[in-house]
Amino acid sequence: MNCAHCGAPITLEEKYCPHCGQPNIQAARHSEDMARYRNEFENTRRGVHVTLRAYKGITARLILFIIALVSTIVTFGMWNSAYSIHRNRMNKYAVQHSDEVKAQMDMYRSHKDYVSLASYADYYALDRYSYGKEDVFDSYYPVVQISRSYSNIYNDVMQIATDDTPSEMKSRLSMLDDDLNRVYEYINYPEDRGFYDHGDPEMVDRTIDDVNSLIDVLLIRYFRFTEAETAEFHTMTPARRSVLLEDKYTEFIADREGDATDE
Repeated sequence: MNCAHCGAPITLEEKYCPHCGQPNIQAARHSEDMARYRNEFENTRRGVHVTLRAYKGITARLILFIIALVSTIVTFGMWNSAYSIHRNRMNKYAVQHSDEVKAQMDMYRSHKDYVSLASYADYYALDRYSYGKEDVFDSYYPVVQISRSYSNIYNDVMQIATDDTPSEMKSRLSMLDDDLNRVYEYINYPEDRGFYDHGDPEMVDRTIDDVNSLIDVLLIRYFRFTEAETAEFHTMTPARRSVLLEDKYTEFIADREGDATDE
């Protein structure tokens, strides 16, 4: 290349012309361009490294999440399998020792301890509902089903009576309403549930009477129902039953708060 001032030959690296001493315009421009290119390259390089580090972090978190998810699925599968194996084993034991198991359930029935009966039936996985002639517990399944429903009601009431968390109590009240509706369907329409077809009618009738009385006791003791109200409560529509239960619950809370204030 030539000097822009005197026309003498000059290289791009020379900042001044060796012949006329004037600044080499091309060299200055070249230097600026190189500096700009180096800055752009460095910024691009930094951006690439930052992006790679970010992706590495995301990838690492994603891998950890996948590992945790797979571990959870495997653990749940193993637990579920172990639970099924355990229930099958207990049910097999109950079938092999059916006289002993029936005697224990009869003892619970004689004491009207249907909460324990439901727990006992769950322990031995008496929930097959096969209703077959060869099923040694065929006549007990209706009793077990009603007992489980009553057990849910009992637990709901006890939770409401002992819990101090309003939101938990309100949630449990909704569950109690659902469980009451379910058990009254069993009690009021046992023939629709096939209880008489597959169970011992006398055993079913006695269980229904017992559970009816036990529910009345819970409503009178904890929700301040009168005997007349409990008698009417059995045959109410679900909507009216819900309204009355809500009113009684409100009175129960007011009474408890009043007792706490007095103390």
